[in-house]
Amino acid sequence: MKQNLALNYDLNKILIQKNLSSVAYAAIDLKESYIGCYRNISSTKTVATVGSVNECSLECTDERNNMIALKNGEECNCIEKLDSAVASSQCDVICDNVDDCGGSHTYSVYKSKPRVMHDTYLSVKIRQTENIMMILPASFTLEMCAHFCFETNHTFFQTIKSGRCSCFQEHQITGGYVQEQICEKCKHDLNEVCECYHKNHQSKTTIFSTRSQYDFQRRVSTYSHCRNRNNGSYEITTNCPDGCDPGWRGDSCRERDCSSDGGDCPVGMKCIESTVNDENFVECVCPSGKVRNKWYQCEVFRMNIALHKPPYYSSLWPSGTVDGMYSKNQVYLTDGIHNGYFISHINDVMPAWMAVDLLNLYCVGFIKAYNRLAAVPQNVDRMNKFVVRLNETFDTTSKNDIRNQTNLCGYGPEKAIQSGNPMVVFCEDFTIFSRFVIIQQSDERLHEGVASLAELEVFEAGCDLFNGRCENKTCEEVKNGNRMVISCFDVYATTTANRNFSAAAANRNFSAAATVSIYITSTASTELLKTNLNVLWVILVLLVLPVIFAIWFFSKKKKKADKANELSSKYYGKDDLESATD
Repeated sequence: MKQNLALNYDLNKILIQKNLSSVAYAAIDLKESYIGCYRNISSTKTVATVGSVNECSLECTDERNNMIALKNGEECNCIEKLDSAVASSQCDVICDNVDDCGGSHTYSVYKSKPRVMHDTYLSVKIRQTENIMMILPASFTLEMCAHFCFETNHTFFQTIKSGRCSCFQEHQITGGYVQEQICEKCKHDLNEVCECYHKNHQSKTTIFSTRSQYDFQRRVSTYSHCRNRNNGSYEITTNCPDGCDPGWRGDSCRERDCSSDGGDCPVGMKCIESTVNDENFVECVCPSGKVRNKWYQCEVFRMNIALHKPPYYSSLWPSGTVDGMYSKNQVYLTDGIHNGYFISHINDVMPAWMAVDLLNLYCVGFIKAYNRLAAVPQNVDRMNKFVVRLNETFDTTSKNDIRNQTNLCGYGPEKAIQSGNPMVVFCEDFTIFSRFVIIQQSDERLHEGVASLAELEVFEAGCDLFNGRCENKTCEEVKNGNRMVISCFDVYATTTANRNFSAAAANRNFSAAATVSIYITSTASTELLKTNLNVLWVILVLLVLPVIFAIWFFSKKKKKADKANELSSKYYGKDDLESATD
């Protein structure tokens, strides 16, 4: 199926190349094309050195995606996904021609050309019930609808009908179809796409996903924020007779205004004005140390430590594809695609597990599990209250019951949800060092042996999450290589010495766990061996330093005593010394 999709992408590139060639090679309008500054991207092509934003755009002309990301003043990336937005001021490195081109660890993202493919999810017979709807202008594009639904924080949108863009958070499907994607150009603008559907299913409604591939400039809204507009009415108007809602300005009330009501930014964000490519830029940003995620919330930046890590299973259904239902393969659990169509599936009643090997020890904070696409509610319910387990070591060939041989992280929701949105499980203990994350059905459903997931994401613990599970104690994060270790200490122990002692203890505990893992796990990585050697060096230093200090201290004390005796003999004379000894 993925090969078919890839072939489809290539065919679409050939079909649209003629229409897009003049646009792709046109100079980019930096003000209009700039999207924002980001910490994380997914690149389909990387060029080590370019001299400008336009040069990067040319490098990505033949890519199916329409966004580019520049880093550190020279690196160019053609990207298909992005997340973790930060203030544009963090993209503070310029290219040779003084364009804004990212930072040392951040990416300046631009729209380089019109979008030619969209994130199609599924074709269905019945339109979904909408949560929110916008009346689009006559010159609408499919991308306008995607941006509106994303701005209003909805996960899905569907085929535009009668100029109406409708968004919804969860889908209710009873059957669907997935085939090659076909996108048709707008009649009023042959450079833009107005409709996409799956091959042979044009008459059906296509569902699209917003969270993965889209983002847009937050300086300008997709709809007019007119004062006294009808509740629930969303559209673009040329003017607003009663003025703008607080936080907005301009004739159509679409420009964000930081001087009014904080620019209507969400709670926890701040409206700021900065200069990007010599132009004024307004955006809502998260506090220092946090990023804006795809759900328009602020959080500490974390990488998915399970991405592309090796998955293991107690059993496997043979790889295969069923149109509109699923495509099964063992690699899908950690491939970064969570649309619910590409799934991993087991087929045994005991021990009935699926797991990911993180290749190193981590303190796991939480996981995100994405369910399969299921037309039958019973298939969704298979993951009701699923169990997440952790362990330092794991015999992936064993057929024994593992429930009493692993550590518990936590449980999934009582009622599992459909594909497209994550089921988040926070671990009950942030101090457990784990290399393996294991998923099982609940004890009540374990006998079914038919667990399946589209994607498993794993993230490290941190003090920002429930105070690191330290309860009334103070939480401190200790870096150990590329891993984070949580340290808890009493509130009154606030001296530097106590904090250092606590940090050292956390490192010793982590290193000890790593050492045990080396001897127990035959597949332990060389990095753990390096950690073990570092521990030996630390122990050696801790033993030798006190000895050296003791020798130096007593030697110095002896010299002082000898000098005192010499001075004494000079002051009292030889006779006094002799009389004193009689």
